[in-house]
Amino acid sequence: MLRMSIANLFESRKNDPRWNTSYPLSPTDWAKFRTSSPLTFDNDQTLSFYLHIPFCRQLCSFCEYTKMLVPDEHLQERYLRSVAHDIERFKSQYGNLTLLGFDIGGGTPTSLSESNFSLLMDVYQRAIAGLALSRHYEPSIEGTFNTLTETKLSDIFRNGIYRLSLGVQSSCHSIMKSHGRENAEERQMQAWIDKAREIGIEKINLDFMYGIHGQDESSIEKDLQLIKLLHPQQVTLYELRTNMIPSAKTYPKETLYDQYSHYYDGLINMGYVARFGQNTFPVDADDQGVSSYIRERMINGAPYRGFGISAQSMCSAGVSYNKGKNQPIQHLLNDTSYPEEYTYRLPSNELASKYIAISAYNGSFSVDRLKELCYYDTIKETLDFCLDNDLLELHNNRAYITRKGFKHYGAVFSLIHSPR
Repeated sequence: MLRMSIANLFESRKNDPRWNTSYPLSPTDWAKFRTSSPLTFDNDQTLSFYLHIPFCRQLCSFCEYTKMLVPDEHLQERYLRSVAHDIERFKSQYGNLTLLGFDIGGGTPTSLSESNFSLLMDVYQRAIAGLALSRHYEPSIEGTFNTLTETKLSDIFRNGIYRLSLGVQSSCHSIMKSHGRENAEERQMQAWIDKAREIGIEKINLDFMYGIHGQDESSIEKDLQLIKLLHPQQVTLYELRTNMIPSAKTYPKETLYDQYSHYYDGLINMGYVARFGQNTFPVDADDQGVSSYIRERMINGAPYRGFGISAQSMCSAGVSYNKGKNQPIQHLLNDTSYPEEYTYRLPSNELASKYIAISAYNGSFSVDRLKELCYYDTIKETLDFCLDNDLLELHNNRAYITRKGFKHYGAVFSLIHSPR
């Protein structure tokens, strides 16, 4: 009887676009867990930092993240100093921290002016000062080709950030233009990658997306040719989450599967390494294709503390979002601090569910992690259903999405994080 109900639930979710890597589907799902007190990291002093820069030169209609057009230099500086204050306050509260990773994302961090980008690097150095860094610590920063300068690249290298993640999304100019974005020309991209490597930046990652309105086989093939030309050390492939943005065209699951498969086959033929169903493609088989912040968060469910407008944090006690989530943010730039605004004290089953949804980007999750969260017994029947129906497979206590399961990966993972 239980197997039948699981099967019915799976069928009802297979073609529902809401089920992807989103969890919870609505903030109201966590309303009963909301609290007025901030998260405590007393039991989570091995963690990662994330710093959010919400500024962009262009506002892409497919972007779900908190962002605004880059303000004047004075407001940029004010924002950075406020974030620096929040980081120092957190460090003073928790003394003996070990950093697993540190990502600077956005928005577009490289959209800052050169002087404020230099200030950002100072903020980074002050943030890690006095903290232990794990053996696999690998900081990363995001950017776009049309906001790079040689000075910024030199600042990145001099400050020990050896991974640069650059957003392309699609090489088709007509597709990008229809979504409010203009990319650099191929020769400019090649010149910037050559310059970054010449300066000493060791890892270049390029972000691409599928499921964007206007994409087809020819545009994907064009993307693959660009990747072959630029040959970054890593490629990350994101599916457009249409439930996270207004008025987005939804492709059928079969189309999304075919688009991912087209990218996957092309990247594997180029020598990139990945299991079918994961979204990261490194050249080096020993490199998982992500920064240590993302690796620890996605693979192991490790805690992280976010700084800046709308940044998310997660620890063993729950999840929080800083001031500015899901609202216009221009009026916040004069604030001197960006504290947690939405804080949720979560039971272990909700923490496990959030971890599973995040791990879905990798197409896998750790069974051991679910056991640590006392969640394994809750979902054992559901996991057995997925294993018996070739939706997941188990290796070394880790569950991996299969080719069959990936066609409806959102429904598969939602069975585990929302078995009822």
